[in-house]
Formats: sequence, structure tokens, C-alpha cells
Amino acid sequence: MLVRESALDMAHRKLAEARTEVLNDKVRLEAKTGLLKGFSAKGSMDRETALKTVFSQKLHYDSQIKKAQSLTALLAKETGRWLECYLKTGSPEYAAALAPHDYAEDWSRFSYNFELLIKSFQMGLQDITVQYKRENPTGAPSQLRKDSIRKLLPIARQIEIDVEFFNRILTYQARQKGRKATLHPEYSWGETTEQLALQTVETALGTLHELLAACAGFLTNLGHVINREKQAAEEKAARGLQPPASYLKGWWEGIRPVAALRVEEEKLAAIITETETMIMDGEFSARFNRHMVETMPASEGQAAPEKPATTAPMSVSPQSDAELRALKARLQAELEETAKVKAGLAARERTLRDNEQALRDNEQRFAEKCQREQAALEAMKAGLAMREEEIVIKARQAAETQAEELARLEEMKAELAARSAFIEESEQRLLNKGQEQLEGLAELEQKEEELMTTKRELNAMRKEMGLPMIPLRAKPVDEFEE
Repeated sequence: MLVRESALDMAHRKLAEARTEVLNDKVRLEAKTGLLKGFSAKGSMDRETALKTVFSQKLHYDSQIKKAQSLTALLAKETGRWLECYLKTGSPEYAAALAPHDYAEDWSRFSYNFELLIKSFQMGLQDITVQYKRENPTGAPSQLRKDSIRKLLPIARQIEIDVEFFNRILTYQARQKGRKATLHPEYSWGETTEQLALQTVETALGTLHELLAACAGFLTNLGHVINREKQAAEEKAARGLQPPASYLKGWWEGIRPVAALRVEEEKLAAIITETETMIMDGEFSARFNRHMVETMPASEGQAAPEKPATTAPMSVSPQSDAELRALKARLQAELEETAKVKAGLAARERTLRDNEQALRDNEQRFAEKCQREQAALEAMKAGLAMREEEIVIKARQAAETQAEELARLEEMKAELAARSAFIEESEQRLLNKGQEQLEGLAELEQKEEELMTTKRELNAMRKEMGLPMIPLRAKPVDEFEE
């Protein structure tokens, strides 16, 4: 069973890897293409075809992954039941590990399963009692009664195993405390249930009443004791004083890698197909029940087992009856889980077929949409070609205009250069002429100074000679008056 679980795990990983590759392809194909790539009709059609293929592959991998997860969960439940039964019957270390109230998860599972076994056993006994009351006391046992007794044997055997297991736990606890263990009676539930098919109706009814009383008294009280031990383990776990992992899971994880090595990859598909068939047909549950019956102690040569004292009433109270009906509904829900999962898988198969039909319809609509888009694309391409021709003409005209403007610009640059040269030459001539004028003015000023000096000397001589003085500066001529 662990090999089959490893095969499902390997298949799940392969499906997940393939789905990741498909998603990567989908992201790559859905990325925006360039403008020029969109012009190719063949490239566009190839891309759309690839997208449809990727979408179909994703739906396939999604459904297969869900199927693998459902099969793995069902198989893990069956495997866990087998492993726990093996640890209870063949591993003394398991009882020793739970004795100091370690591994609260294992204690919780042990308490819950034991309570479920008690209620299942009670309901089975009540159903058999009703069948006995309806049958002819002097007639042969009916096949329905035999089938009901046979279905009850695995539950009776599991109760025996749990009581023996709990007694081993109590023994280890007593050793740790250094005192004598007080054990619970180990009643032969399986053997007594099996003897019902051989007893007369009157005797069988008496045995059934004794079993029901023992269930309501001894087994119920024992369930309360186990529940108190479970609460002690949970309190210890809340204080962080015990190993965090489950003993069963740790043992499971220890042998799982060894089982994985036995998976032959070339036989992977055949293993998974066989596993699915066995789960859907209830083969694993049937094997476990047959194993429980086969491990029942032989009745030959054994002394009559000691029956525990009980204090419960022979009849069931209305309150207990209501509780039993509620627990019966819960048990039936759990027992029908496999059937529900099988129906779910069948529904998934139908959904997958419906999805395939929807996919084909989507493909048809997608093809029609592609044709419409292709026609629109062709029209867009024709419009783009016309616009491209207009753009080429406008570009040619713009080039000619630019060449003319460049020629005019060169002429203007040459004219500006000539003007700049003329201006520079004129400025140079003006500078030269200004310099000459400055030099002439300086010379005139010097001559005027000399003239003034000569006039002063002349006035001095005229003064000595008694002649009138000559004005040094002549009166300015009024040109406007002239």
C-alpha cells in the first residue's frame, strides 16, 4: 500500500511539472506580439491553435491532479488504519511511547476511534437483535443474520485489540511508577459474536443483551478512562513537554522512502490503474476486515472467557437511543465516504466529458471568431497599406521641401557672410578715418596754440608801439545770419 501511495505521489509530481510547463507556454503565447508579427496570417493561426492545445492540456492536468489527490487521501486513510493496527499488535515500543502521555495526536485518534468502535458495535448488535425477534425461533438462521454477524466480527476484533493495547500502556505506566498495574478484563468479543450464528434464538437473544449491557457499561466506562488519558496528553502537549510529532507519522515517514524505492517507473500507469480499481471496489477495506477475522483467537481448547461485571441497565434509555441514532448517522456518513468519493470521481469524469464537449463547442466558436478577426485583419491590412502609400508620398514631398529650404538656407548663409565681411571692412575704414581725424584735430589744436602764442607776442609788440590790440579770439561767424 505504501508502494502504491509512492506511485501516486510520483504521478502527482509529474502531473504538476507538466502543468507548470503548460502554464509557462500559455503565458508565453498570451504575451503581446509585435506589430509586424501580427501581419502574418499563418503565424496568427498557429498561435491560436497552440493556445487551444495548451488550454485543453491544462484542463486535462487539472482533472488528473484532483483525481490523484482524492486517490492519495483514500489510500492514506486505509494505510494509516493498517499501520496503526500493526503498531498496536506487533510493536511494544508504541505502547511504551504513549505510556508517559506523549504524542497527543495518537492519543486523540485512539480515543476517538475507540468511541466510534463502541457505537458501531452497539448499533450492529441492535440490528441483529431486531433480526432475531423477526425470525422464526424454530427455523434455520437467515442469510441476512449471518451476513450481519460476519460484518460485526472485524469491529469486535478491533475492540479486543484496543483493550489489549490499553492494558499494555497501563502496564508500562505502572512500571514507571513502581507499582502493580490494574488491568481491564479482556473479553472475547469476537468469539462471542461469532457464536451467535450457532446459538438458538433464545440463547442468542440472551447473549445479545449481555453484549449490549457490556457495551453500555464496561466499554463506555473504559472509553471514559481512555479519554482522561487523552486529556492528560493534550495538557502535557499544551505545556510543550512532549515530542511535537505523532509516533505513527514518524514511523510512517521512516518506511515511506524505502517503499518509494520499490516503485518501477515503467509500471507506474499500471500500478495507479490497479490502485484506483481496488479503492473503488473497496478491496483494501475488505482485506483489512478479513485480516481482523483471521487474527481472531481460535475457540478450540480455550476456557470460557471471564465476563466483566457491568452496572449498566439491560435496556437503552431514550436519551442513549437518540445519541446512538446520531452516532449511527455519523458512522454511516463515514462509512459512505468511499462511495461518495467514488461518486465524486465519476462526477469528475462526467464533468471532464462535459468540459471536453464545451471545449469542442468553444473551438468551433473560436474558429468562427478567428475567421471574423482574420477578415477584419485583412481589411485593416488594406487600410494600413493605403496609409503607408500616403505616408511615402508625404515623406517624399517633405524631403523635396527640406532640400529647397536647405538650398535657401545656404544662400542666406553666404549672403550673411558677405554682409559680415562688408561690415567688418567698413568698421575698419571708419576706425582708420576716425584715427586720422583725431590726429588732424590734435595737429589743429597744436597750431591754434601756436597761433595764440604768436597773437600774444604781437599784442605785446603792438602795445609797445601804441597800436590797438588784436582780439585773441575772433567773433564766431553766425552762419545762419550770413
